[in-house]
Amino acid sequence: MSHWRAIAGAVLLDLAVSPLFAWAVLTPRLSHDIGVDQSALATVFSVGLASFTAGVLLGGRLADRMAPRRLAAICLVGTVSGLGGSSIATSVTTLILTFGITLGGVTGVGYATAVRVAVTVVSRRGLALSLVVSAYAAGTAVLAPSIMVLLHVFSMTTTLLILAGLAGALLAVSVYLLPTQVNAGISAQLPLRCPSPLPRAKVGALWVIFCLGSAPALAAFAHAGQLVGNTATATAAVATLSAGNLVGRLLAGPLSDRIGVYPALHGNVALLALSCLPVAVGATGTPVLVSLLLLGTQYGALSALVPAATASAVPTQRFGLTYGLVFTGWGLAGLVAPIAAASAVDSVGVDGLSRVALVVAVFTWAALLGYGMASRQAGPKPAREGRGA
Repeated sequence: MSHWRAIAGAVLLDLAVSPLFAWAVLTPRLSHDIGVDQSALATVFSVGLASFTAGVLLGGRLADRMAPRRLAAICLVGTVSGLGGSSIATSVTTLILTFGITLGGVTGVGYATAVRVAVTVVSRRGLALSLVVSAYAAGTAVLAPSIMVLLHVFSMTTTLLILAGLAGALLAVSVYLLPTQVNAGISAQLPLRCPSPLPRAKVGALWVIFCLGSAPALAAFAHAGQLVGNTATATAAVATLSAGNLVGRLLAGPLSDRIGVYPALHGNVALLALSCLPVAVGATGTPVLVSLLLLGTQYGALSALVPAATASAVPTQRFGLTYGLVFTGWGLAGLVAPIAAASAVDSVGVDGLSRVALVVAVFTWAALLGYGMASRQAGPKPAREGRGA
């Protein structure tokens, strides 16, 4: 099976499982329909975020053992069930079960499966990863305005059923395109079993890089209005972050194919520091939006570079397991960073929070240097062992 046919299937898979992060668009209508405060509905997304992280952890393990086509079929059933169940939900508890746990969990499994497929394209791995992880961001960017239009015309029930139908159709095509074998496309010279232990130093460093490197942007998404100093322009701030996120995902992979993953990661941390400087020195207005664009680009690029670095650190046959472990760093940042920022902004202000982000960038750089030292100590591995440079 062609590599790029498989990548097309992985792109469709990520597009189809992206409704989780469009939750904020649904909450105003849901709040009215089921008669609860929007703050109560925030629990649904928190559970969904935790389930997404757990789904990536579990999905990574499964993707090392099960064919992508079979996992995509599971995602089809779970996504349609989650959205369909949410369409008839009449309580927060039901939404937690359908949208938070079911949809959140299969979203993670789908994301892990799609990324696992991308890393099998060894010759253009960065490009393949960029296409796949960009599809997830693009899916959310397209869904949010689409849902708003649908809600103006239809009820919440009909809107969610339409989403379920569209996701099911995309996933059906994805199932058709994805490989029927676990390691389809990987060189037959690679061993089927990889009994050697994981390189803990490199995996641990990547966990820290993903956790700390994504924390500032995740906090910014949650507090965009405060960063620009005007809640009325919060929509523009979030749109700017989202645009940067998509651009970063698209550019980082091809760049890493040309200059290498390790130099690209150094550039990523430098971009993180650069994006924090204007706000840290008290800038307001347009410079803040430029900073948010850079921060979104850094975050999106990191989402493509971390799986590429993980694929370089371990055999492809163990990528899913390892990436699932590394991804829990992102999950921790997603849960802690917005809450910590909300607590800190009242005491240190937005500029103080940006100075904290600069310190985070320094620690991220230290972890990256640790990753580089561990890689040099391990030395180059033969290509037949499935390790990249």
